[in-house]
Amino acid sequence: MRFLKGVERSAKKLVPQGWRKYFRASKYELLMERRAPIDLIVHVGAHWAEDAEFYERCGARTVLWVEADPDTFSKLTKVLAERPKSTHHVAENALVSASDGEELSFNRFNGDGSSSSVHGSTGTYRERFPHSHETGEVIAMTTRSLPEILARHDVDVSAAARPMLVVDVQGHELPVLKGLGDGLRQFSQCKCEVSRVPMYEGGTQFKDIDAHMTSMGFRLASHRYVQVPRHGDVLYVRD
Repeated sequence: MRFLKGVERSAKKLVPQGWRKYFRASKYELLMERRAPIDLIVHVGAHWAEDAEFYERCGARTVLWVEADPDTFSKLTKVLAERPKSTHHVAENALVSASDGEELSFNRFNGDGSSSSVHGSTGTYRERFPHSHETGEVIAMTTRSLPEILARHDVDVSAAARPMLVVDVQGHELPVLKGLGDGLRQFSQCKCEVSRVPMYEGGTQFKDIDAHMTSMGFRLASHRYVQVPRHGDVLYVRD
């Protein structure tokens, strides 16, 4: 979850730059560095663009950030305005799903909102993260598909060298992936948050994401299957 990723990023700053990439949750970063340059990155579940500096180091020319929560999006745009102009950062405020026009409820969580989701938390989630919970504030939102957003910003994935998709949407990953249809095959790599245990009510499980990704010609590159985290990030690639 993004909360823990933020903690790790803070810890990384306390150690020399050369050591930071060896943190446990950075396996996908090591692979990305080896596969660089990655000139296009589409990041769904942007939060405050915490990965912007890393993406720039990977040679990203364009990064499309998509964030659902309007308040989080407001801060995101301010953060991106301060980024170096060598990378073109563009942002879209949208709740991405499998299709356009579906009405969904978006549950805000406390803290920095990084755990907010269309799904409510499970007992497993609350046991693991006892200080993180829904605030009770629910936003009614209309979904949009990723192809529609890409077209709106004139982003042609097929024209990019090693384009990358990042999906970090707190249990709603599979609808985002399915919304791309065969367009998913245009990406050469995909980083996705996965759960082997139920963290969000009705949320996507790793086995379902893995089945979909392999059917689209991707292979799991960041972990052996026995090492896939109970809740964390994995990287798929298309060779």
